[in-house]
Amino acid sequence: MKNKFFLPVLMTGMLMSAALFAQDNSYGDDPENCRINLSTYTEFFNQKNYKDAMPSWRWCYVNCPAATKNIYIHGTTIIEYYINEQTDSLKREAYIDTLMKVYDDRITYFDQKSLVLGRKGTSMLKYRPAGVKEAYDVFTESFTLGGNETEYYVLGFYMNTAVILYSKGEMTKEKVVELYSNISDALNYQIANEVKEDKKAKIVEGAKSVEDMFVNSGAADCAAIINLFGPKFDANPQDVDQAKKILYLLDRGNSDECKLSDLYMNAAIAVYNVEKTSNSAHSIAQSYFKRGEGDKAEKFYDEAISLETEPSKKADMYYEMGLLYYNNLNNYVKSRQCARNALAIDPNYAKAYLLIGRVYAAGARGCGETSFEKKSVNWLIVDQFVKAKSVTSDPEIIQEANELIGRYSGGFPTQEEGFWDNISEGQTVTIGCWVNESTTVRYIK
Repeated sequence: MKNKFFLPVLMTGMLMSAALFAQDNSYGDDPENCRINLSTYTEFFNQKNYKDAMPSWRWCYVNCPAATKNIYIHGTTIIEYYINEQTDSLKREAYIDTLMKVYDDRITYFDQKSLVLGRKGTSMLKYRPAGVKEAYDVFTESFTLGGNETEYYVLGFYMNTAVILYSKGEMTKEKVVELYSNISDALNYQIANEVKEDKKAKIVEGAKSVEDMFVNSGAADCAAIINLFGPKFDANPQDVDQAKKILYLLDRGNSDECKLSDLYMNAAIAVYNVEKTSNSAHSIAQSYFKRGEGDKAEKFYDEAISLETEPSKKADMYYEMGLLYYNNLNNYVKSRQCARNALAIDPNYAKAYLLIGRVYAAGARGCGETSFEKKSVNWLIVDQFVKAKSVTSDPEIIQEANELIGRYSGGFPTQEEGFWDNISEGQTVTIGCWVNESTTVRYIK
Protein backbone atom coordinates (compact mmCIF):
# COMPACT_ATOMS: atom_id res chain seq x y z
CA MET A 1 0.00 0.00 0.00
CA LYS A 2 1.26 3.44 -0.85
CA ASN A 3 1.74 6.06 1.84
CA LYS A 4 -0.88 8.70 2.27
CA PHE A 5 -0.34 12.06 3.90
CA PHE A 6 2.12 14.98 4.57
CA LEU A 7 3.30 18.79 4.70
CA PRO A 8 4.27 21.67 2.23
CA VAL A 9 6.79 24.31 1.17
CA LEU A 10 6.81 26.06 -2.09
CA MET A 11 8.29 25.42 -5.45
CA THR A 12 8.99 28.25 -7.78
CA GLY A 13 6.47 27.02 -10.35
CA MET A 14 9.12 27.01 -13.07
CA LEU A 15 8.74 24.14 -15.54
CA MET A 16 11.90 22.22 -16.17
CA SER A 17 12.48 20.46 -19.43
CA ALA A 18 11.84 16.77 -19.76
CA ALA A 19 15.39 16.37 -20.94
CA LEU A 20 16.75 17.85 -17.74
CA PHE A 21 14.54 15.55 -15.68
CA ALA A 22 15.69 12.61 -17.70
CA GLN A 23 19.31 13.37 -16.91
CA ASP A 24 18.69 13.52 -13.17
CA ASN A 25 17.90 10.26 -11.34
CA SER A 26 16.43 12.27 -8.47
CA TYR A 27 13.25 12.64 -10.51
CA GLY A 28 12.63 8.91 -10.45
CA ASP A 29 11.79 6.44 -13.21
CA ASP A 30 9.13 8.69 -14.75
CA PRO A 31 10.54 12.23 -14.75
CA GLU A 32 7.87 13.62 -17.07
CA ASN A 33 5.06 12.56 -14.74
CA CYS A 34 7.11 13.82 -11.81
CA ARG A 35 7.28 17.23 -13.51
CA ILE A 36 3.56 17.27 -14.19
CA ASN A 37 2.58 16.23 -10.66
CA LEU A 38 4.97 18.65 -9.03
CA SER A 39 3.46 21.48 -11.03
CA THR A 40 -0.09 20.32 -10.35
CA TYR A 41 0.16 19.92 -6.59
CA THR A 42 2.14 23.15 -6.26
CA GLU A 43 -0.61 25.14 -7.98
CA PHE A 44 -3.23 23.75 -5.59
CA PHE A 45 -0.91 24.23 -2.62
CA ASN A 46 -0.34 27.89 -3.45
CA GLN A 47 -4.13 28.32 -3.45
CA LYS A 48 -4.28 26.61 -0.01
CA ASN A 49 -6.41 23.93 -1.65
CA TYR A 50 -4.74 21.08 0.22
CA LYS A 51 -7.43 18.52 -0.54
CA ASP A 52 -6.91 18.74 -4.31
CA ALA A 53 -3.15 19.03 -3.83
CA MET A 54 -3.02 15.67 -2.07
CA PRO A 55 -3.21 13.20 -5.04
CA SER A 56 -0.41 14.82 -7.05
CA TRP A 57 1.67 15.49 -3.97
CA ARG A 58 1.31 11.86 -2.87
CA TRP A 59 2.39 10.66 -6.32
CA CYS A 60 5.56 12.73 -6.06
CA TYR A 61 6.23 11.61 -2.50
CA VAL A 62 6.05 7.95 -3.56
CA ASN A 63 7.56 8.05 -7.05
CA CYS A 64 10.15 10.85 -7.06
CA PRO A 65 10.92 11.48 -3.36
CA ALA A 66 14.32 13.07 -4.06
CA ALA A 67 13.06 15.58 -6.65
CA THR A 68 12.77 18.59 -4.33
CA LYS A 69 12.81 19.44 -0.64
CA ASN A 70 9.46 21.16 -1.14
CA ILE A 71 7.77 17.75 -1.25
CA TYR A 72 8.51 17.49 2.48
CA ILE A 73 8.12 21.12 3.42
CA HIS A 74 4.74 21.33 1.71
CA GLY A 75 3.89 17.79 2.69
CA THR A 76 3.73 18.55 6.39
CA THR A 77 1.17 21.30 5.76
CA ILE A 78 -0.96 19.05 3.57
CA ILE A 79 -0.89 16.21 6.08
CA GLU A 80 -1.68 18.53 9.00
CA TYR A 81 -4.73 19.69 7.07
CA TYR A 82 -5.96 16.09 6.90
CA ILE A 83 -5.12 15.47 10.57
CA ASN A 84 -7.19 18.47 11.63
CA GLU A 85 -10.09 17.54 9.36
CA GLN A 86 -10.22 13.92 10.46
CA THR A 87 -12.93 12.87 12.94
CA ASP A 88 -12.14 9.14 12.96
CA SER A 89 -9.51 8.63 15.68
CA LEU A 90 -7.86 5.65 13.99
CA LYS A 91 -7.54 7.44 10.67
CA ARG A 92 -6.27 10.53 12.47
CA GLU A 93 -3.54 8.47 14.11
CA ALA A 94 -2.63 7.04 10.71
CA TYR A 95 -2.22 10.54 9.33
CA ILE A 96 -0.03 11.46 12.32
CA ASP A 97 2.12 8.41 11.60
CA THR A 98 2.43 9.63 8.02
CA LEU A 99 3.45 13.10 9.22
CA MET A 100 6.25 11.60 11.30
CA LYS A 101 7.40 9.58 8.29
CA VAL A 102 7.50 12.73 6.14
CA TYR A 103 9.96 14.26 8.62
CA ASP A 104 12.08 11.09 8.63
CA ASP A 105 12.10 10.85 4.83
CA ARG A 106 13.11 14.49 4.51
CA ILE A 107 16.17 13.65 6.59
CA THR A 108 16.87 10.62 4.40
CA TYR A 109 16.81 12.59 1.15
CA PHE A 110 17.87 16.10 2.20
CA ASP A 111 19.59 15.77 5.58
CA GLN A 112 19.25 18.94 7.79
CA LYS A 113 18.75 16.46 10.60
CA SER A 114 18.90 18.90 13.51
CA LEU A 115 16.39 21.32 11.99
CA VAL A 116 13.98 18.59 10.87
CA LEU A 117 14.11 16.73 14.19
CA GLY A 118 13.34 19.97 16.04
CA ARG A 119 10.24 20.49 13.93
CA LYS A 120 9.28 16.84 14.25
CA GLY A 121 9.46 17.17 18.03
CA THR A 122 7.09 20.15 18.01
CA SER A 123 4.60 18.15 15.92
CA MET A 124 4.91 15.23 18.31
CA LEU A 125 3.95 17.49 21.21
CA LYS A 126 1.14 19.06 19.21
CA TYR A 127 -0.54 15.85 18.08
CA ARG A 128 0.58 13.38 20.75
CA PRO A 129 1.03 15.48 23.89
CA ALA A 130 1.11 12.41 26.12
CA GLY A 131 4.35 11.32 24.47
CA VAL A 132 6.48 13.90 26.25
CA LYS A 133 9.46 11.58 26.79
CA GLU A 134 9.55 10.63 23.11
CA ALA A 135 9.45 14.30 22.10
CA TYR A 136 12.15 15.12 24.66
CA ASP A 137 14.44 12.48 23.14
CA VAL A 138 13.91 13.92 19.66
CA PHE A 139 14.64 17.45 20.92
CA THR A 140 17.76 16.17 22.66
CA GLU A 141 19.12 14.73 19.42
CA SER A 142 18.19 17.91 17.54
CA PHE A 143 20.00 20.11 20.08
CA THR A 144 23.03 17.79 20.24
CA LEU A 145 23.41 18.16 16.48
CA GLY A 146 22.41 21.81 16.12
CA GLY A 147 23.77 23.46 19.26
CA ASN A 148 23.55 27.25 19.11
CA GLU A 149 21.88 27.07 15.70
CA THR A 150 18.84 25.17 16.99
CA GLU A 151 15.69 27.14 16.21
CA TYR A 152 14.74 29.32 19.17
CA TYR A 153 11.14 28.14 19.41
CA VAL A 154 12.32 24.52 19.41
CA LEU A 155 14.50 25.32 22.41
CA GLY A 156 11.40 26.60 24.19
CA PHE A 157 9.56 23.34 23.57
CA TYR A 158 12.64 21.41 24.64
CA MET A 159 12.74 23.22 27.99
CA ASN A 160 9.02 22.65 28.42
CA THR A 161 9.37 18.87 27.98
CA ALA A 162 12.14 18.80 30.60
CA VAL A 163 9.99 20.70 33.10
CA ILE A 164 7.09 18.31 32.51
CA LEU A 165 9.33 15.28 32.99
CA TYR A 166 10.72 16.78 36.18
CA SER A 167 7.19 17.38 37.49
CA LYS A 168 6.50 13.67 36.90
CA GLY A 169 9.60 12.62 38.79
CA GLU A 170 11.27 11.40 35.59
CA MET A 171 14.15 13.89 35.62
CA THR A 172 16.50 15.17 38.31
CA LYS A 173 16.83 18.79 39.36
CA GLU A 174 20.46 18.76 38.29
CA LYS A 175 19.51 17.65 34.78
CA VAL A 176 16.92 20.45 34.49
CA VAL A 177 19.48 23.00 35.70
CA GLU A 178 22.09 21.76 33.23
CA LEU A 179 19.62 21.80 30.35
CA TYR A 180 18.42 25.30 31.21
CA SER A 181 22.01 26.48 31.32
CA ASN A 182 22.78 25.04 27.88
CA ILE A 183 19.56 26.34 26.32
CA SER A 184 20.13 29.81 27.78
CA ASP A 185 23.64 29.86 26.32
CA ALA A 186 22.24 29.01 22.88
CA LEU A 187 19.53 31.65 23.08
CA ASN A 188 21.98 34.30 24.28
CA TYR A 189 24.23 33.41 21.36
CA GLN A 190 21.33 33.87 18.95
CA ILE A 191 20.33 37.19 20.50
CA ALA A 192 23.90 38.47 20.20
CA ASN A 193 24.24 37.40 16.57
CA GLU A 194 20.77 38.09 15.14
CA VAL A 195 20.77 41.18 12.89
CA LYS A 196 17.04 41.33 12.15
CA GLU A 197 15.41 43.29 14.95
CA ASP A 198 11.98 41.66 14.61
CA LYS A 199 13.45 38.17 14.90
CA LYS A 200 15.76 39.24 17.71
CA ALA A 201 12.71 40.47 19.65
CA LYS A 202 11.10 37.05 19.23
CA ILE A 203 14.24 35.29 20.47
CA VAL A 204 14.40 37.62 23.49
CA GLU A 205 10.77 36.81 24.24
CA GLY A 206 11.53 33.10 23.88
CA ALA A 207 14.48 33.41 26.25
CA LYS A 208 12.25 35.11 28.83
CA SER A 209 9.71 32.30 28.49
CA VAL A 210 12.43 29.68 29.03
CA GLU A 211 13.65 31.53 32.11
CA ASP A 212 10.11 31.70 33.51
CA MET A 213 9.68 27.97 32.97
CA PHE A 214 12.92 27.26 34.80
CA VAL A 215 12.25 29.60 37.73
CA ASN A 216 8.73 28.20 38.20
CA SER A 217 9.73 24.57 37.71
CA GLY A 218 10.79 23.96 41.30
CA ALA A 219 14.14 22.67 40.05
CA ALA A 220 15.82 26.06 40.30
CA ASP A 221 17.01 25.64 43.87
CA CYS A 222 20.47 26.40 45.15
CA ALA A 223 21.31 22.84 46.14
CA ALA A 224 20.79 21.52 42.62
CA ILE A 225 22.84 24.34 41.08
CA ILE A 226 25.62 23.92 43.62
CA ASN A 227 25.68 20.13 43.24
CA LEU A 228 26.02 20.45 39.49
CA PHE A 229 28.40 23.38 39.14
CA GLY A 230 30.40 23.22 42.36
CA PRO A 231 32.72 20.43 41.16
CA LYS A 232 32.99 22.07 37.72
CA PHE A 233 34.07 25.36 39.26
CA ASP A 234 36.59 23.67 41.57
CA ALA A 235 38.09 21.89 38.57
CA ASN A 236 38.55 25.12 36.63
CA PRO A 237 38.15 28.26 38.80
CA GLN A 238 39.80 30.43 36.10
CA ASP A 239 36.96 29.78 33.64
CA VAL A 240 35.27 33.20 33.80
CA ASP A 241 32.45 32.25 31.43
CA GLN A 242 31.54 29.33 33.67
CA ALA A 243 31.73 31.56 36.76
CA LYS A 244 29.34 34.03 35.09
CA LYS A 245 26.95 31.21 34.31
CA ILE A 246 27.05 30.09 37.96
CA LEU A 247 26.23 33.60 39.17
CA TYR A 248 23.43 33.88 36.61
CA LEU A 249 21.85 30.64 37.80
CA LEU A 250 22.28 31.31 41.51
CA ASP A 251 20.80 34.79 41.11
CA ARG A 252 17.67 33.09 39.83
CA GLY A 253 17.52 30.63 42.69
CA ASN A 254 15.31 33.10 44.58
CA SER A 255 16.80 32.21 47.93
CA ASP A 256 19.24 33.75 50.40
CA GLU A 257 20.88 30.33 50.46
CA CYS A 258 22.20 31.00 46.96
CA LYS A 259 24.08 34.19 47.82
CA LEU A 260 25.24 32.73 51.14
CA SER A 261 26.94 29.82 49.41
CA ASP A 262 30.71 29.62 49.05
CA LEU A 263 30.18 28.85 45.36
CA TYR A 264 28.44 32.18 44.81
CA MET A 265 31.16 34.14 46.58
CA ASN A 266 33.99 32.27 44.87
CA ALA A 267 32.41 32.68 41.44
CA ALA A 268 31.76 36.39 42.08
CA ILE A 269 35.39 36.98 43.09
CA ALA A 270 36.65 34.99 40.08
CA VAL A 271 34.68 37.22 37.73
CA TYR A 272 35.65 40.41 39.58
CA ASN A 273 39.36 39.59 39.46
CA VAL A 274 39.19 39.47 35.67
CA GLU A 275 36.45 42.02 34.96
CA LYS A 276 36.02 44.85 37.44
CA THR A 277 32.55 45.80 36.28
CA SER A 278 29.47 47.03 38.07
CA ASN A 279 27.90 43.58 37.79
CA SER A 280 30.90 41.75 39.24
CA ALA A 281 31.25 44.20 42.14
CA HIS A 282 27.50 44.03 42.76
CA SER A 283 27.56 40.24 42.99
CA ILE A 284 30.24 40.38 45.69
CA ALA A 285 28.38 43.14 47.53
CA GLN A 286 25.19 41.09 47.62
CA SER A 287 27.06 38.03 48.86
CA TYR A 288 28.72 39.92 51.71
CA PHE A 289 25.37 41.54 52.54
CA LYS A 290 23.68 38.14 52.85
CA ARG A 291 26.58 36.87 54.97
CA GLY A 292 26.22 39.79 57.38
CA GLU A 293 29.64 41.24 56.54
CA GLY A 294 28.40 44.79 56.21
CA ASP A 295 31.71 46.66 56.04
CA LYS A 296 32.89 44.52 53.12
CA ALA A 297 29.53 44.79 51.39
CA GLU A 298 29.62 48.60 51.72
CA LYS A 299 32.93 48.80 49.84
CA PHE A 300 31.68 46.76 46.89
CA TYR A 301 28.33 48.56 46.73
CA ASP A 302 30.24 51.83 46.44
CA GLU A 303 32.29 50.44 43.59
CA ALA A 304 29.30 48.86 41.82
CA ILE A 305 27.35 52.13 41.97
CA SER A 306 30.31 54.16 40.71
CA LEU A 307 30.73 51.83 37.71
CA GLU A 308 27.04 51.51 36.84
CA THR A 309 25.71 53.59 33.94
CA GLU A 310 22.15 52.27 33.72
CA PRO A 311 19.93 54.53 35.89
CA SER A 312 17.41 51.88 36.92
CA LYS A 313 20.16 49.48 38.01
CA LYS A 314 21.91 52.24 39.92
CA ALA A 315 18.65 53.08 41.73
CA ASP A 316 18.27 49.41 42.70
CA MET A 317 21.82 49.34 44.08
CA TYR A 318 21.25 52.49 46.11
CA TYR A 319 18.12 50.90 47.56
CA GLU A 320 19.98 47.69 48.44
CA MET A 321 22.75 49.70 50.04
CA GLY A 322 20.11 51.55 52.03
CA LEU A 323 18.85 48.20 53.29
CA LEU A 324 22.41 47.28 54.22
CA TYR A 325 22.79 50.39 56.37
CA TYR A 326 19.34 49.84 57.89
CA ASN A 327 19.57 46.10 58.60
CA ASN A 328 23.27 45.40 59.15
CA LEU A 329 25.08 48.59 60.04
CA ASN A 330 22.39 50.51 61.94
CA ASN A 331 23.41 53.71 60.21
CA TYR A 332 20.07 55.41 59.71
CA VAL A 333 21.46 58.63 58.26
CA LYS A 334 23.27 56.78 55.47
CA SER A 335 20.31 54.48 54.92
CA ARG A 336 18.02 57.48 54.34
CA GLN A 337 20.60 59.09 52.04
CA CYS A 338 20.79 55.95 49.90
CA ALA A 339 17.00 55.85 49.63
CA ARG A 340 16.99 59.52 48.65
CA ASN A 341 19.66 58.81 46.02
CA ALA A 342 17.41 56.12 44.55
CA LEU A 343 14.51 58.59 44.50
CA ALA A 344 16.67 61.22 42.83
CA ILE A 345 17.09 58.76 39.96
CA ASP A 346 13.52 57.47 40.02
CA PRO A 347 10.96 59.62 41.90
CA ASN A 348 8.48 56.74 41.67
CA TYR A 349 10.71 54.26 43.53
CA ALA A 350 8.05 53.35 46.09
CA LYS A 351 10.21 50.93 48.08
CA ALA A 352 12.63 53.76 48.85
CA TYR A 353 9.82 55.66 50.61
CA LEU A 354 8.95 52.53 52.57
CA LEU A 355 12.57 52.26 53.64
CA ILE A 356 12.73 55.89 54.79
CA GLY A 357 9.57 55.34 56.83
CA ARG A 358 11.09 52.29 58.50
CA VAL A 359 14.32 54.20 59.12
CA TYR A 360 12.39 56.93 60.94
CA ALA A 361 10.45 54.35 62.91
CA ALA A 362 13.67 52.67 64.03
CA GLY A 363 15.97 55.60 64.51
CA ALA A 364 14.07 58.83 65.07
CA ARG A 365 12.50 58.15 68.46
CA GLY A 366 15.48 59.70 70.15
CA CYS A 367 14.73 63.01 68.48
CA GLY A 368 12.09 63.86 71.08
CA GLU A 369 12.28 64.39 74.81
CA THR A 370 8.63 64.47 75.85
CA SER A 371 6.03 61.81 75.14
CA PHE A 372 4.34 64.22 72.74
CA GLU A 373 7.54 64.83 70.79
CA LYS A 374 8.29 61.13 70.52
CA LYS A 375 4.77 60.46 69.22
CA SER A 376 5.13 63.31 66.72
CA VAL A 377 7.68 61.28 64.78
CA ASN A 378 4.77 59.08 63.65
CA TRP A 379 3.50 61.92 61.45
CA LEU A 380 6.72 61.84 59.48
CA ILE A 381 6.75 58.05 59.37
CA VAL A 382 3.23 57.91 57.95
CA ASP A 383 4.11 60.61 55.40
CA GLN A 384 6.64 58.24 53.82
CA PHE A 385 4.19 55.37 53.57
CA VAL A 386 1.56 57.65 52.03
CA LYS A 387 4.14 58.76 49.44
CA ALA A 388 4.96 55.14 48.68
CA LYS A 389 1.29 54.49 47.89
CA SER A 390 1.01 57.58 45.72
CA VAL A 391 3.77 56.63 43.26
CA THR A 392 2.98 52.98 42.55
CA SER A 393 0.28 50.66 41.32
CA ASP A 394 1.97 47.56 42.74
CA PRO A 395 -0.72 45.88 44.89
CA GLU A 396 1.82 44.33 47.27
CA ILE A 397 3.49 47.66 48.02
CA ILE A 398 0.10 49.36 48.42
CA GLN A 399 -1.05 46.66 50.84
CA GLU A 400 2.16 46.92 52.85
CA ALA A 401 1.92 50.72 52.94
CA ASN A 402 -1.70 50.59 54.12
CA GLU A 403 -0.79 48.20 56.93
CA LEU A 404 2.06 50.44 58.05
CA ILE A 405 -0.09 53.58 57.83
CA GLY A 406 -2.67 51.92 60.05
CA ARG A 407 -0.04 50.83 62.55
CA TYR A 408 1.76 54.15 62.93
CA SER A 409 -1.33 56.35 62.66
CA GLY A 410 -2.39 54.69 65.88
CA GLY A 411 0.66 56.24 67.51
CA PHE A 412 -0.28 59.86 66.75
CA PRO A 413 -0.58 62.09 69.85
CA THR A 414 -3.98 63.22 71.05
CA GLN A 415 -5.22 66.79 70.74
CA GLU A 416 -5.06 67.13 74.50
CA GLU A 417 -1.35 66.31 74.43
CA GLY A 418 -0.78 68.97 71.79
CA PHE A 419 -2.79 71.58 73.69
CA TRP A 420 -0.07 72.09 76.28
CA ASP A 421 2.49 72.83 73.55
CA ASN A 422 0.06 75.15 71.74
CA ILE A 423 0.27 73.11 68.54
CA SER A 424 -2.82 73.07 66.30
CA GLU A 425 -3.89 70.37 63.85
CA GLY A 426 -2.79 71.16 60.31
CA GLN A 427 0.16 73.20 61.52
CA THR A 428 3.59 72.57 59.92
CA VAL A 429 6.30 71.51 62.35
CA THR A 430 9.86 70.28 61.96
CA ILE A 431 11.18 67.11 63.53
CA GLY A 432 14.66 68.01 64.72
CA CYS A 433 18.05 66.38 65.35
CA TRP A 434 19.39 64.26 62.46
CA VAL A 435 15.95 63.98 60.83
CA ASN A 436 15.42 67.71 60.27
CA GLU A 437 12.30 67.28 58.15
CA SER A 438 8.94 69.05 58.21
CA THR A 439 5.54 67.43 58.54
CA THR A 440 1.90 68.26 59.25
CA VAL A 441 0.31 67.97 62.70
CA ARG A 442 -2.43 65.32 63.00
CA TYR A 443 -4.21 64.09 66.09
CA ILE A 444 -6.02 60.90 66.93
CA LYS A 445 -9.73 61.66 66.78
